[in-house]
Amino acid sequence: MSFTPFENTAQMDDRLVSFDKVPQEADKENVLRRLTRNWENVKSDLNGLGGIKLVQKVDWGMVADALIKAKSHAVMFDLVLTKTEFRLNILAGDVTVKGGSVNVPTEREAYRDFLSSLNGWSNSTQNIVPDADFKAFNAKFPKKPTEYKDFDEMAKKSKSDVDGFRTWANGNSTAKKAFADIDKTAKAKPTDPARAAALKAINASLKEYYKSF
Repeated sequence: MSFTPFENTAQMDDRLVSFDKVPQEADKENVLRRLTRNWENVKSDLNGLGGIKLVQKVDWGMVADALIKAKSHAVMFDLVLTKTEFRLNILAGDVTVKGGSVNVPTEREAYRDFLSSLNGWSNSTQNIVPDADFKAFNAKFPKKPTEYKDFDEMAKKSKSDVDGFRTWANGNSTAKKAFADIDKTAKAKPTDPARAAALKAINASLKEYYKSF
């Protein structure tokens, strides 16, 4: 089953470089000093998160010039998560510089681990993957369960996996009926025709269940 990638944008508020007065050309040296010093903190916070690689050298002179030209008083650091990319944008006036990026995983479980790392890093000032959204993703796209050779093995080894299978079956008419027949014949011997038929049906539904992930 495919999944829908999560998308969001969040500012690194703690790393905002703000000036009390709009910087002038004469202030450029101070602007550069503050930007380069702050960049070290940004790299410490972010580099490697989710696999992101920050650029080795940012053209801070160009960023400072853009800030002064725009008559703005702040340089912002925005985290951007799209369907295909996780990146850091450096914003100065109308100019946006990419500070680093990484392609997001395309395999579902790798993507879940990727989101988990961003969620664990997130907080009130850099909330790129909020708790509620991560929980919603997990609920909509549950983790692939352990695969068993048949329903009997699943029932013997994991009640929680049976519960997960049953929950899925409630949305599938064939599987729902198979569970109903399994429940009705729970006390019957394996050789009982009704039980044998129920096991055959539930095993077929189990294969469909695995294919849904």
